Amino acid sequence: KHGLGKYLFNKALEIAKELNKKKIWLGVWEKNENAIAFYKKMGFVQTDAHSFYMGDEEQTDFIMTKTLL
Repeated sequence: KHGLGKYLFNKALEIAKELNKKKIWLGVWEKNENAIAFYKKMGFVQTDAHSFYMGDEEQTDFIMTKTLL
């Protein structure tokens, strides 16, 4: 909560725009409520989900996408 996430997000956005990308996406653990709220605030929407294993435990990542203008 010191602005680092927003700084890194803006840098990634800048690079994506320089490369003429139309969308960016990321995966975020379904139980990481703070990160999900941050990404929503930054204009991402959940577009999918996928599961993965951490040891023997199945976890789910939300796939979140942002369309670039």
